[in-house]
Amino acid sequence: TSATFPEWLAVIDKLIAIPEMPLEAEKPLEGLIEVTSDGPQLIVSKDRVSNKEAIGLLLYARDPSPMEPKDVGRLLNLSGHGSSGYGSRLSEMRREGAIIKEGQGYRLSVAGKKMVEELVQRLKME
Repeated sequence: TSATFPEWLAVIDKLIAIPEMPLEAEKPLEGLIEVTSDGPQLIVSKDRVSNKEAIGLLLYARDPSPMEPKDVGRLLNLSGHGSSGYGSRLSEMRREGAIIKEGQGYRLSVAGKKMVEELVQRLKME
């Protein structure tokens, strides 16, 4: 059997994943994410980000550790961004190449990190 496209994305992603300078050296997500004892929580209002963008921000905050879908849902709920469709958003983001499945969890691909970094810059300029 041949490898599926998302599996190849994971292989390619690992090959080109090089440590990059974060957005703003120390606190790229300041004003958007707050790290709590429960994990990262969105402090950006729900009307400023889509469900996919919210998931991307949470995964970025946990990078490079993968996050299981139930944890994504829990953190979205704690952040006031709860959505029953977050599982579908994860599937869409995987198909689009923004996230990679690793074991039971998901992490951002290089393309996904770039998307979140562009989002963060946009949100900080608004």
